[in-house]
Amino acid sequence: MKICLITNIYEPYELGGTEVYVKTLASALKEKGYDVFVITTCPPQKRFRTVINETIDEIRVYRFYPLNLYWGYRAQEKSLLVKSLWHLVEQWNPHVYFTVKRILDKELPEVVHINNVGGFSNSIFWACEESGRKVVYTLHDYISICPKSIKLRSNFEVCQSNRLPCKIYQTMKRWSVSSRVDLFICPSFFSAQLHKQDGFPKKGKCSVIPHGIEMSSFDSRESEGSDGNGEQDSIINVLYLGQIVPHKGVSALAKAFKAISRNDVRLHIAGDGDYSGRMQDELKNISNVTFHGHVSGLEKERLLAGSDVCVLPSICYETAGLVILEAYRYGLPVIGSRIGAIPEMIAENKTGFLFEPGDESGLVSVLQNMSKERLRQMANDCRQAATTYSMESHLDKLLELYASL
Repeated sequence: MKICLITNIYEPYELGGTEVYVKTLASALKEKGYDVFVITTCPPQKRFRTVINETIDEIRVYRFYPLNLYWGYRAQEKSLLVKSLWHLVEQWNPHVYFTVKRILDKELPEVVHINNVGGFSNSIFWACEESGRKVVYTLHDYISICPKSIKLRSNFEVCQSNRLPCKIYQTMKRWSVSSRVDLFICPSFFSAQLHKQDGFPKKGKCSVIPHGIEMSSFDSRESEGSDGNGEQDSIINVLYLGQIVPHKGVSALAKAFKAISRNDVRLHIAGDGDYSGRMQDELKNISNVTFHGHVSGLEKERLLAGSDVCVLPSICYETAGLVILEAYRYGLPVIGSRIGAIPEMIAENKTGFLFEPGDESGLVSVLQNMSKERLRQMANDCRQAATTYSMESHLDKLLELYASL
């Protein structure tokens, strides 16, 4: 079987968990003997019709720049006006349609598995349909029911009801996407239910398949007196790993960390985003905070192996927290906010701790009361939880659905 994976961002670029998931999935499919290739985007080229054909880890990767005002990867650098115009073009981009259709007509895959589509535009679904391919679409975010994709209002309150512009947007999505996809996948039951409430998809089957993660790496700390970050054994290393943006709850994290009264807890912040500078300003006088910037590969593994607990303080409806699975793989409990799919993935007091989203006092309480001994006791439960999300198990379910098409 030949399989095409479509995602707006792919190695070496990375914004969040979707990029990690697609890369892992591509490698797993290749290892199983499937013919797999990737269609993704790239920065502007000298000639806008240029399609870069390269091979990464024996996987063919087609990259092109979707003709628009800017490359979607650079969105956080742009003004609101420019972003609005970009989204207007992105609704149906003919350049994307013809480029993707040309690649599909050349490769002739049996299945096209679409992941993030931001920057590709809805025209990608037309290209897949008219090429006669079977189409699977994983709903990694809420872009099909929310123009912002995160179900948050401008004041960062959770959107509980749809205003007229959003209803119009949803109607367009149902018309342009639903009938052109053979199978939808949600990574959590929460995500599936929220999409269903907003009437998406209108047509097509929707299955729930949690994300999978490679199980080859585990907590590799070996030294008795210190952890992987070189800290003394009595220090509790808390890791925030992800985008530094408001909807991830980083403001509450900063306030909570300034409020705790203990000095044996160190916060490691790994990632970047448009809130990064402001967060550094907020915490500049706190000595036990370290900013690592964007990390990947061995540097990311070192941080995970050297941490005692991860924190995911989101204030938005997470569809699935891949960082939770990465933490579990290293035996790390997770402190998560009680929102979206996070409670689905954390067994309280067994694989982590929950607090109300945006409630820095609740987060402070967790930080004040945790102990290194208790965190270590929870490690085996976390590793056991990770095995239930193995990529091998995920792949079996996915391939069964591919075959059903």
